[in-house]
Amino acid sequence: MRLEDITVALRPRQPWESVDLGCAMVRRDYGSIIGLWACTVVPLWIVVCVVLRSSPEWIPLVVWWLKPLYDRVPLFFLSRAAFGVRPGFIETWKEWPRLWLSNCLPALLWRRLSFIRSFALPAQMLEGLRGSAVNRRIKTLAMDGGGSGVSLSYAFSKIELVVWIGLMLGTYGMLPESAQPDWDGLMSAFDVENAVPAGFLWWGAACHMVVVSLIEPFYVGAGFALYLNCRTRIEGWDVELAFRRMAARLTSAATALVIAVLTLFGLQPSAFAAEGKDPDKVVKEVLERPEFEIHKIQTKEWVPEFKTPDNIDSPPHLSAFGAIGELLFWVLIIGLVVWLVIYLVNNSHLFTSRGASKTAVKAPKVLMGMNITRESLPDDIVAAARAAWAAGDFKEALSLLYRGSLSWLVNRRRVPIIDSDTEEDCLVHVMQAGEKIEADYFRLLTGAWVQVAYASLPASNDEMGRLLDQWPFIEKGGEA
Repeated sequence: MRLEDITVALRPRQPWESVDLGCAMVRRDYGSIIGLWACTVVPLWIVVCVVLRSSPEWIPLVVWWLKPLYDRVPLFFLSRAAFGVRPGFIETWKEWPRLWLSNCLPALLWRRLSFIRSFALPAQMLEGLRGSAVNRRIKTLAMDGGGSGVSLSYAFSKIELVVWIGLMLGTYGMLPESAQPDWDGLMSAFDVENAVPAGFLWWGAACHMVVVSLIEPFYVGAGFALYLNCRTRIEGWDVELAFRRMAARLTSAATALVIAVLTLFGLQPSAFAAEGKDPDKVVKEVLERPEFEIHKIQTKEWVPEFKTPDNIDSPPHLSAFGAIGELLFWVLIIGLVVWLVIYLVNNSHLFTSRGASKTAVKAPKVLMGMNITRESLPDDIVAAARAAWAAGDFKEALSLLYRGSLSWLVNRRRVPIIDSDTEEDCLVHVMQAGEKIEADYFRLLTGAWVQVAYASLPASNDEMGRLLDQWPFIEKGGEA
């Protein structure tokens, strides 16, 4: 590529002018870029989805982590379009393996979390540097445009997040009911595994891929424009291009003839030659002009100087302060240790599993107006509940199961339920107790009990049958 063929107006710009230029370059050929994106990036996403089909919650993370590979396709197109050459599908497909394999491991490992990723990508891909040469080149460019690259990455990350959330909120109503999460269960018991269906996770991953496809080319284009602006400022590309175009205009035959004539006349002896100045003095005067001033960037590194104890002359009273400070330090450490021991002793029930704690609070006898003592329950709770259900007393049947489960949980399992807790509070305590079978059963039972107690909606026969058949507690609750 020749610098004279560039189609971008090269001049030193402000950083956000360069960002706007990069976005304009992407808008000009957005259709072609998206077409190449679909042919090269989407197949990789299909492979990712197939590999992670059993764990769709990891797909957005993997798609995000592989972004450095996607960015190379828009950069390949923009770097050639800037010089008037727009690569097609065949040319891009031929370059595809080289684009993705070049510097692949560094881009996905130690350079993945770089905050100037789109700004540094042209230096890695277009200048043909390797190893430490790439690091030195990026460091040199970052001295002029690194701050703008960081701001660009921050801004586009926030834009991508907002658009992703907005797209999910805007299309949430289109999801079937089976794919919508159980927000009540998710918020009250943090039961992510059961409350978030796989359909919701696949939908979130698809929305993320759409957002990345729409926004990522603009991020790459803005970083490429920052790179061009940085090289223009450092290397004077605009001045070099102006001189090259001027030289091209001065190579015509007429200009050459005029130069030849002037040269012949210049060879004649001049009366003023004797009065000429010393050439060395003239050169020195010219080089001292402001336009020939050499600008250098100097960096200073501060290195602390540590004095040895022999070089320090401390007054005597400072030694006393040092001793007092050391004493206070050890008093503080001992106090923290004593406080930690007292805290662990008083809260030992928080660190015991299952029902082994013997210091649990006194089990309540009445919860939500219901008597849950062992004496108030029948010997065979399941049989009594089944008989009440058969007799049409649906509320009494669920009441027996609910009271029996609460009695067993507070007396046998030692779940820290107090007499002022509500149904939701009890469910949270049971979910936190750590027994999955009992927690799952109690969650279903609580839902059925709340419906019949407050909405007079009895459970279905199938649901009641499961509650009776899957009863996980011993009879009557209490001690075994």
